[in-house]
Amino acid sequence: MNAILFDLDRTLHDRDASVLQFLKAQHRYLNELHHSAIPYTYIDRFIELECKGYVWKDKVYTMLAQEFSLPLTPEELLHEYVTSFHLHCQEIDEASALLDFLKTKGYKIGMVTNGMTDIQNKTIDSLEIRSYFDTIIISEEAGIKKPDPAIFKKAAKALGTAPSECLYIGDHYENDILAARKAGMKAAWLTEDEILAGEHEADLKISSLGELKGYFLTT
Repeated sequence: MNAILFDLDRTLHDRDASVLQFLKAQHRYLNELHHSAIPYTYIDRFIELECKGYVWKDKVYTMLAQEFSLPLTPEELLHEYVTSFHLHCQEIDEASALLDFLKTKGYKIGMVTNGMTDIQNKTIDSLEIRSYFDTIIISEEAGIKKPDPAIFKKAAKALGTAPSECLYIGDHYENDILAARKAGMKAAWLTEDEILAGEHEADLKISSLGELKGYFLTT
């Protein structure tokens, strides 16, 4: 194994914490513009509607603007998200430390992430992790997205290695673990859920990125 690839959101990027911080800032801003207080349930409703990022924000903001009589249009709200979200991005615990460790060990390092090119690039730069990666594949730019095995094979090719020489680390069982394995890679599943070894197909199950350092020290 000579290459390690990562998902971005909820693997290196603590997206849930970042979304919450952004929404708190947006909620404060909207209250400054509004003639009456917008309830804090605005934040909970956004999180509910966007389904962990799988529903795009134009639909989310259209519904929120109607439900809460917001002082901005859905288009204005979306613009604020696109231009400001990266200011609130937070790293998953031990992400930079693991990337630094892998780099010093001589591994090729890649990223395969679904999402909009502009937003994901801003997130990567906000986290200050771009320099660790030998290749970064973003679904919009690539024209293919997870769980299509082709996007994983594209990343392996960009790294100049075979899928069989790659370990992919991600949090989503179908999009990351099963898809990476279909592409011929090994897969490490980052999840805090209690799941027995015989109940999943991941090559490795971890509850934190820090656990991987011990794995690489013994391989």
